[in-house]
Amino acid sequence: MSDPRRDAVLVFTDEADPEGAEDSMSLLAEELSLLDLSHVRQPTDGPAPDGTRAGQAVICTTLLVGTTSAATLRALVALVQDWLARRNSGSIDMTIDGEELRLTSVSRADQRRAVELFVARHAAREADLPDA
Repeated sequence: MSDPRRDAVLVFTDEADPEGAEDSMSLLAEELSLLDLSHVRQPTDGPAPDGTRAGQAVICTTLLVGTTSAATLRALVALVQDWLARRNSGSIDMTIDGEELRLTSVSRADQRRAVELFVARHAAREADLPDA
């Protein structure tokens, strides 16, 4: 049986507060975990530099979020949009299967149209998968 989960890669940038981006992403990860949408983790960038005690170097402004369905993806996007609106700054690039969606503080209507197209494409791919 194949694992239906696909990872959404979320990369946060905030030109207004680049130093605070790491702390902000930790808060988003906490919100995602509390909602139990899916599996949330930070990716690693290989072994930590020599002379350090860490086992892996963690990429702190990036999250990997497992998505299992179009409904999960919609919920993830809605939470990220709400989080960005509350921050009123920054953007998140969400990538699934090589396709990217940029979420920013643009109007809700513009975001809604972009999200609908993004989710529809991935829902169509989900429908094409063979039943396990």
